[in-house]
Amino acid sequence: MAKEKKSSGIQQAAGLIRYFDEESEDAIQISKGSIYAICIIFSVGIYLANYGVWSWMWATLGL
Repeated sequence: MAKEKKSSGIQQAAGLIRYFDEESEDAIQISKGSIYAICIIFSVGIYLANYGVWSWMWATLGL
């Protein structure tokens, strides 16, 4: 049986943490406030769709 190194897993994990911790300057930056706003708007839209508000609006406006 081959011997396994006990410390290799810790070293690999440290390397991955270091790799994913760096921020790329080319990446899209989205603020926390934008994420919250999108989630709230999406949730309100789903809530209104579940209660038939969207279909009522389309029928009332004639669209």
